[in-house]
Amino acid sequence: MPSPADPVPSNGRPHPIRILAVDDSVTVRETLAVLVESQPDMELIGSAASGNEAVRRAAELQPDIVLMDIHMPDLDGIQATWLVSSRAPHGAVIMVTSEERIDFLQKAMSAGAQGYVLKPFGNGAQLFQTIREVHGRSAARRIQASGGAPLDASLRPRIGKRLVILGAKGGLGATTIAVNLALLLRERTDAAVVLVDADFLSGDATLHLDLTPERTMLDLVPHVDALDARLVEQVIAKHSTGLHVLARPAHPEQAEVLTSAFVRTVLGSLAQMYDSLVIDARLTYDDRMLAVLDLADLYVVTVAPHLGALRSARHFLKIARTLGYPADRMCFVLNRASQLAGLAFDDIAELLGSRAILQIPTAGAELTQAINAGRPLVLHHPKSPVTRALHAVADHIASRVAGPVERH
Repeated sequence: MPSPADPVPSNGRPHPIRILAVDDSVTVRETLAVLVESQPDMELIGSAASGNEAVRRAAELQPDIVLMDIHMPDLDGIQATWLVSSRAPHGAVIMVTSEERIDFLQKAMSAGAQGYVLKPFGNGAQLFQTIREVHGRSAARRIQASGGAPLDASLRPRIGKRLVILGAKGGLGATTIAVNLALLLRERTDAAVVLVDADFLSGDATLHLDLTPERTMLDLVPHVDALDARLVEQVIAKHSTGLHVLARPAHPEQAEVLTSAFVRTVLGSLAQMYDSLVIDARLTYDDRMLAVLDLADLYVVTVAPHLGALRSARHFLKIARTLGYPADRMCFVLNRASQLAGLAFDDIAELLGSRAILQIPTAGAELTQAINAGRPLVLHHPKSPVTRALHAVADHIASRVAGPVERH
């Protein structure tokens, strides 16, 4: 029988308990995902690999329950709990720890945690019981505070998936991959997809699509504190396929007014309007690009078979680890793979630290012609080897981010 604290939709079934899992261990996050998804009344809506990421994700997703590891490298679970409790006030934090130390647990409860569970989780029975009990108490308090009216979870806005397409260096074909991936995602699922040109100085996404937008993201700057769907709709360029495009400023010097706070706000707003955001980005380490990277659900790192690109990619992976970006969100694409220029695949895999590398063959003149004409390969050369490879890339990426669109 559902708890009276749970809002019940018209189909008679209570909304699932929406859970954010926070742990710096990939293994623990995967274990929690399997356990949570085995329960019909629970839903894993996101995960985080560090305390700072947990705070960002909790503020964005507004989960019902946050499973918080107590020991993390950047911001420990107790500090993160205090911040999460203030930024996701309707959620409840459950501490996850491998040792039942009273001093830690007292500090955690003082910071706002409402329960704890011990690792390892075994068959999950204690974990599930704690989640249901804490959620029931939390939901009952919310109803009491709101005068008896439960919150309708069905009205929570969606949070679309953000896919960042990065070239380890310029000229590696990342924009070609981003444009064609966005078109394929739109074509296959009929989902709402927006392509964001986040190469703020010299992006060419609109060129690839033969679009000449009248407005760009620059037009959103005066309205950044009050963005809504109507304003965004006026700025978005629309391709004949139904793909939407948010263009960069027309002139490089105009990009100076785009701050990291602006980038975060715009990407956050777009995620509530679209099922997928494909973000074409130039790999830099300024505040604006770090804002893009902080919000990514998947990093599609494009390389080519030469050492300069591979070393740049390896440097990015080192920085990503330092910043707490999860390794399991990396996706590698080797472009121009027909000509390895003396490199062996094993050499490339060693430099990237992974053998899971998608490959796109070297393109011929049809690619240059397609870009110059603004006629993407997947639409106008559907049988070419490059197009077939792009379909495989799209299949893989779609499977990596598969699942219901998150709601917060």
